[in-house]
Amino acid sequence: AVVSTQSTGDSEVKMWSKTGVDLFIAEVSKDTDSILNVGRGETVTVRIPTYESGTALYWEFATENYDIGFGASFEWEEEGKVRREPILPILRRSSQEKVITGSHAYPRSGTYLLLFDNSYSLLRSKTVFYRVFYTR
Repeated sequence: AVVSTQSTGDSEVKMWSKTGVDLFIAEVSKDTDSILNVGRGETVTVRIPTYESGTALYWEFATENYDIGFGASFEWEEEGKVRREPILPILRRSSQEKVITGSHAYPRSGTYLLLFDNSYSLLRSKTVFYRVFYTR
């Protein structure tokens, strides 16, 4: 697996990929809440709040047959206003070939926005199989 990092204002995002897409999809498919249908031309946002006793968020996802765009932002409230910081730009990922995995250390209490972008596809919807977890 190749690990790449991208620094943001507070911390860096680590991204890597791993083999075993079919096995991953079979495992994640058991939980219907972990399956997203992203329609043609759409972007779907999954909101994941930080967990009080956690220190970082990890994500994994794969798709069947076709790639999808993926990026992430972090949102928090400060002085009564909602602030949002992009932590990973939306880029097309070959998630039909490898399981795309990443992590980010919490900059503060807030909410992660995982963005699955299919806006470039005029004909095909995509099915995304994903899971997220925290570390302490």
